[in-house]
Amino acid sequence: MPTTQLTPVGVGWGNYVIAWLLTYQGSNCELWKHVFQKCAESELCREAASLLPTIDYSLEEHKCFQS
Repeated sequence: MPTTQLTPVGVGWGNYVIAWLLTYQGSNCELWKHVFQKCAESELCREAASLLPTIDYSLEEHKCFQS
C-alpha cells in the first residue's frame, strides 16, 4: 500500500530533524551529536541550520553541543 507521507528532498532520514535538534532535552547527547552530524552531511538540513541565526538561535548553543 503506498504511503502519502512526504519526505523532504535531500534529507531522507527524517521529516523534523531541525525541530528535534532544537527541542531535544534528553540526556543522550551521543544521540543528539549523531543526528547533528547527519544534518551536517545533508545539504538541505545544513542549509536550514545555517538560517537559525536569523532568528537569534544557533545549534552550537545547545547543551549537547557543549559537552
